Amino acid sequence: MRKKKTNWILYLAAFLLVLWPLSQKIYLSHYFTKVILHPQKTGITTLHFYDVERKRPVVTEIWYPIDPETPSINPLGMWVRCGEARDAVLSNQKGTYPLIVLSHGHGGDRFNIAWLAEVLAANGYIVASMDHYGNTWNNKIPEFYVRTWERPKDVSFVIDQILHNSLFQDRIDQNRIGFSGYSLGATTGLWIAGACVKEIEQSAFQQICNQQLGETISLDKLKETDFKQVFQSFHDQRISAFFVMAPALGWMFTEQSLKNIQPPFYIVASEQDAIAPTEQNAKWFAKIMNRVSLKILKGNANHYTFLNRATSVGRRFLPPRLYEDPQGVDRKKIQETLAKEAVLFFNQMPSQ
Repeated sequence: MRKKKTNWILYLAAFLLVLWPLSQKIYLSHYFTKVILHPQKTGITTLHFYDVERKRPVVTEIWYPIDPETPSINPLGMWVRCGEARDAVLSNQKGTYPLIVLSHGHGGDRFNIAWLAEVLAANGYIVASMDHYGNTWNNKIPEFYVRTWERPKDVSFVIDQILHNSLFQDRIDQNRIGFSGYSLGATTGLWIAGACVKEIEQSAFQQICNQQLGETISLDKLKETDFKQVFQSFHDQRISAFFVMAPALGWMFTEQSLKNIQPPFYIVASEQDAIAPTEQNAKWFAKIMNRVSLKILKGNANHYTFLNRATSVGRRFLPPRLYEDPQGVDRKKIQETLAKEAVLFFNQMPSQ
């Protein structure tokens, strides 16, 4: 009797496996893929792009895979980073590599989430992270704090430039381009994916500037700004997957445009985020959009948990709120977990 029961269970299990969606099998195969979480070194180079049409510099850092024997040095600076082989030869282990584009938050810079760029590069991705001109900690221009729509334009411009750059044009899988961003950089991703801004007053953008800079942009300068651009579509169909952290400005987009977004999103947010409250942002996006995986960091993790860890030099010059973690928060461990999930997510990135 027991033997018959055992056979019945085995037959049922086999039947269910046959019926199990292929996508789930593929997901598990990626889940068990080995991910390099502590890269010793990556290739890195700085490209100085300039958008003539917008008269706008777009300085971009590129991380990329290198061969194990490539020499490297430990970089100096305010953020903890792995060894860097500057301007080294791109690894020939593969003919082409997927491209991931990164976007920093308000008043940040292209190195703010280098922890993610390094892990992605070590796992077979070319990663491009740009400075959004006028919206970095060392170049605060109130006008460009208001002109937030320049950010998605920067992303598309950088993709154009890299795909035609002599160093990378033949080494990028143009059918597999992804995006990751933090804070306003995450919001930038929504814009690029097809979200459209609702009809709002110009003063709302002035308020964004006031909150971030602690100073008011002049009314004359505000009147000179062409706000019609903010209502345009910045959808870039070349990007097929989005991994975004602590998205902000949930009130800004129309509900219908969010519903129409097609590429898959992985949204991460902190339960204790006072800058971009989860209920009005991450959870709101996940509720409206169709293809979303949502991860909420429990406990005391906050908006700044996603930033790089600071070096001893950084702790001397950076505001403590950027690097001091609340009790019980292990920033390194959290970022290791998120980096692994990002690699696995992008490994499943659909081809365009």
